[in-house]
Amino acid sequence: MYTISGRFNGQTIELLEDPPTGGEAYVLVTFLEGSMEVAAARGQRRSVSVAMYNLDAYRQSLAKSMSKPSPTVDRQRPFSVGEVMTRKVISISPGENVMNAMHLMHQQGITSVLVEPGDGADWGIMTMRDVLKRIVNANRAPEDVKVGEIATRPLIDVTAETSLRECSQLMIDKNIRRAVVSQGGEPVG
Repeated sequence: MYTISGRFNGQTIELLEDPPTGGEAYVLVTFLEGSMEVAAARGQRRSVSVAMYNLDAYRQSLAKSMSKPSPTVDRQRPFSVGEVMTRKVISISPGENVMNAMHLMHQQGITSVLVEPGDGADWGIMTMRDVLKRIVNANRAPEDVKVGEIATRPLIDVTAETSLRECSQLMIDKNIRRAVVSQGGEPVG
């Protein structure tokens, strides 16, 4: 880490010494000290939004560092859902009441819970959106309503190999905020 002195001239920052060049990325951080510098900065704040600097001195070192392959940027394939999914699956029985499900969601810090299959039904999901629409808006008591009654079924699911682009398009088309990642008919994320 290097410290380079500079001076604020009312519009731009003038460097008082040459910055070192070693193929690394540099960030210029400036602290204004003294009443004159602060007053000049306040006076010019509205008229100056971006300062332009000549980067010719850094051109070769930046080109060299940017030409190195990056494993996170230079991928041969797009990100898949399996790489970014939440792996902790929280589920609840469809026979539980909504109040218990909301307590579970609060304890886990989540806004949805998967509903296990039961009574010939498939996997489902209960979200806070379902609670608001089907319990609060309908003026029903959450202690008296079973999770299976308000769960959204069937689940809209994808595989772990699905690209993020495909998954996001599916979510837009189906107007949903969560897609379940399934493998062999069982949710895994």
